[in-house]
Amino acid sequence: MAANRQQGSYLGLFLIGFTLLPAGLVTRSSHPAIGIALAVIALGLIIQALAGTYRIKRLEFTDQG
Repeated sequence: MAANRQQGSYLGLFLIGFTLLPAGLVTRSSHPAIGIALAVIALGLIIQALAGTYRIKRLEFTDQG
């Protein structure tokens, strides 16, 4: 799945965010403040993981040798 340690870290971060997002949306019906906080945190984690993965992917395709 991940070719190096950085990709593995960002993959794990994405999976945590992807798990928290539905949890926040479901929790929103019974506890609105907690649900919204979870959803916002999850979106932040997903965006951070995607940005980090994109940055690593760009470095892989540069010719260094």
